Amino acid sequence: MPSKLPKHIFNLLLLLGIFALLAISAKIYLTDPSFYRFGHYRADAVPIIAAGTPLYQGSAYCETCHDERLADWSTGIHSTVQCEVCHGTDREHPDDGKALIPADTIRLCTLCHEAMPARPARQPQIISAEHPFPGDEPEPCQNYHDPHSPGDSQATEGTLNTDTPAAVTAGGAINVPAVASKCAKCHGKQGEGRKKNPALAGLESAVFIERINMYISGARDNKKMARYASSLSDKEIAELAKYYENLPAIPPQ
Repeated sequence: MPSKLPKHIFNLLLLLGIFALLAISAKIYLTDPSFYRFGHYRADAVPIIAAGTPLYQGSAYCETCHDERLADWSTGIHSTVQCEVCHGTDREHPDDGKALIPADTIRLCTLCHEAMPARPARQPQIISAEHPFPGDEPEPCQNYHDPHSPGDSQATEGTLNTDTPAAVTAGGAINVPAVASKCAKCHGKQGEGRKKNPALAGLESAVFIERINMYISGARDNKKMARYASSLSDKEIAELAKYYENLPAIPPQ
């Protein structure tokens, strides 16, 4: 004759049975009837979402006020990036008077351009700690790049092609020093200057060397230039001076 089930085992099984019953009841009561009608989601949510007012309005909405920016954007490599991806959304803009301008462009730009192994090689990427120079204080990206139309050539702006042994000028070919790639980051690929950074093309060799030495000695106050100039050897300074002297000077705009 089978022995009677111990009381503590019976109580445990009873408790588990009650929990299972409560769980099944909760699932039946709390699960929306339309759930899983078309898939693993609530089907009734689709018409509710469709009936809402769209917050994302697309770049065409910006054209009425920003036609010049739109013209630059539409011809650049950022044409696949809609305005609101960078500027955010605001249903009341521009009536509320709020400017949709990102405050932290470094954080914004690195979302897409910070170097990562999984990103395709064709996408311009940087290592923040080394861009533009290791140890430098980071500056707003728009100081050096046009965010609306960086262009294929500007996507790698500041990186001189030192694989080729010469740069072609009106007077023929001249050798490109390897260290010129760092100068190009701020002064342009052909020494034409960029924004607040002066042009170097056509600068007399003696003047170039004198200015570099002034940065090294501290006679000229510029932490970035002082750090970079101090890293150059006398031979590299001489090569850069000769290189920029032989480049055609860019006439003032």
